[in-house]
Amino acid sequence: MGSIYIKSSGSGSAASSFAAPSDTADAVTSGSKSAIILDPLQQTLVETFDISTHLMQREKVADLRVSYAKFLDIQRVIEGVNQMELAGTWTQKKPTIQDIVEVYMSRSGYFNRSRKFFPRVNLIPGMQEWLKNEDGAPAEAEVWGDKKPSFKNLSDMLDLYGSPAKKKVTKEKRKQQVEPSSHSEEEVVKGKGKGKAKAKKARGSSRKNAGPSKSRQNDD
Repeated sequence: MGSIYIKSSGSGSAASSFAAPSDTADAVTSGSKSAIILDPLQQTLVETFDISTHLMQREKVADLRVSYAKFLDIQRVIEGVNQMELAGTWTQKKPTIQDIVEVYMSRSGYFNRSRKFFPRVNLIPGMQEWLKNEDGAPAEAEVWGDKKPSFKNLSDMLDLYGSPAKKKVTKEKRKQQVEPSSHSEEEVVKGKGKGKAKAKKARGSSRKNAGPSKSRQNDD
């Protein structure tokens, strides 16, 4: 891994905890065909957070797994800049989210697709693991079925898994809030009614028994 630093601040030790476990970003200037032109602030981001050149490549057709890796790395850099600013080790102009995003992809690609869909992929069983593509990740058919991995199909699946689940949870919560109280209240009301009925019956029978005895005493 290459050295990690901010050119003008010398705060490499502060940035090292945010370094990506990937190939060094020094190769950005190596003349690779996939390299993009960065402004000085973006170059500082690349060097500070050791952004992989693999994640900086632009594809004509977005691969979902690569797009997800870019999305996660964008969050890492955003968090890293915020923490360094709080610690006082970020001495450059603070980059906007757009500045960071454009190191990896187009703004429209990020805001219209990645940020719109990826935060919700955990709704789909196995999707997050499949996107990370780590050891033990489920097979494509297990997650996607007969669908082809694409942002459009991902959007459709999120609608399928997301919306009904929200309605079901809301319905269950309302049911839990209403049923226990009404049920217990019903039991209390019934209990009170039975108690009163038994008490009235007992008093009535005692009065009946007491009545004739008094009359007999008077007769005597």
